[in-house]
Amino acid sequence: MFNFNIIEFREGYAQAEVLVDETWINPFGIAHGGFLFTMLDEILGTACCSILMKPIYADAKGLSTTNHDIFFHSMAKPGDKLLINGRITSARKNMIFVEGHIESKDSGVLVAESKGIWFVKR
Repeated sequence: MFNFNIIEFREGYAQAEVLVDETWINPFGIAHGGFLFTMLDEILGTACCSILMKPIYADAKGLSTTNHDIFFHSMAKPGDKLLINGRITSARKNMIFVEGHIESKDSGVLVAESKGIWFVKR
């Protein structure tokens, strides 16, 4: 749906890439903030999933976003290839704290960054 491709997945970290297309732009011709937020939400949740094999999460039934803040820095345009990175900063029994960012794959320019908390459902 979003051309979202996970390119790295390891304990505590996930990275994906996506190509911005015309479907996800706003009336000003740039990537819609909701699209960028969704990309970060997806990769932060994926990073959280990378630790669910640990014994402390053996009875986990699922994860849900409890809080997620985003900060926009620059625009992305159709045709831009973006890298989306997410990493766990702290993990507790019932909460996982994560942060991530989106950057242009070609220029390295920071597009957006975010921090969030995921709730471990038991």
